[in-house]
Amino acid sequence: MLNNLLKPRPHIRLALVFVTMALIFQVAYFLSAKSMHQHHVDLAVVALEKRIALDLPWLQLPNDQMKSVADKASVRAYLKRLNTQAQDNQLPVRILALQGIEAEMENREGRVLEQQLQAPAQNFSLSLLTRPYFLSDSLSVYPLLAALLMTIAFFHYRAAGIRAARAEALSEDGVNMPPKLIIDLHNRTLCNNLNNVQVQLSNKPFCFYIALVDYCLSTSAPALNHNKNVPEELLELANRYFYRLIELGHTIRKRPDFSTNLDKMLSEIRAALDEVFADAPEQKVPFYPPKAQGEGSRSKLHNYALEQLQAADLEFIGK
Repeated sequence: MLNNLLKPRPHIRLALVFVTMALIFQVAYFLSAKSMHQHHVDLAVVALEKRIALDLPWLQLPNDQMKSVADKASVRAYLKRLNTQAQDNQLPVRILALQGIEAEMENREGRVLEQQLQAPAQNFSLSLLTRPYFLSDSLSVYPLLAALLMTIAFFHYRAAGIRAARAEALSEDGVNMPPKLIIDLHNRTLCNNLNNVQVQLSNKPFCFYIALVDYCLSTSAPALNHNKNVPEELLELANRYFYRLIELGHTIRKRPDFSTNLDKMLSEIRAALDEVFADAPEQKVPFYPPKAQGEGSRSKLHNYALEQLQAADLEFIGK
């Protein structure tokens, strides 16, 4: 019972597969998105540096060599305009300060990059703020969809594997399973347990064949010859099974004479067995009344008893 409780149910197993796949795809998506974010940061830094380098001649920045004083208001307005453009273009970089003049900025969360802009007369310091990349930024429906598709694919793959294993097991069981004749009195049919082929017989040959089976199983070294009358024990068994068919609800007008037309009855029985064991004729030998070998009087001497029949080779339904 404990093993059954610990054993994962199919739906729980699928849920675990889905969760595992979702985590894997989400981590992969996060790493990919973070790498793409860093690439965008690098491009934005280069773009801002180029823009500021081009605008340096028109900016009133402090210059120690020229003894010039900075116009901080115009520089802050310039930095604010660049940051607004960066925000409108959804760039992940903002300008913190240029040559010590800080830009007006409310949110200063992120990583600071210190850069140097080279000019003919002097170098200028540039402080940039890169926007951090959080796990929540990479949350997306795509990893969930990918996990769902992979879970469905896993389910179909596993189901196909289970079906193949069951088919192989059934095939092996079918190969190792000995042939067995199933005699169903409810339907008056003979059936092969390996292929489930059912063949229906009329009342007279059906009752005679069941009686023949019982007689050969209960008699040691049975001898049944065409030149001799059918044994009374065999006829009695045939009549008994005839009345059993009546009890089972089969509509029968009169009791047949089982001592007549022996060749016809045996031919009908053999034809039915040929059809039942059509896929493997060699398996019918224990159940098959032997045919006469030779012609004329010699054919009357052959034994049509089922000498190789064993009780384990048979299964009765409704007996």
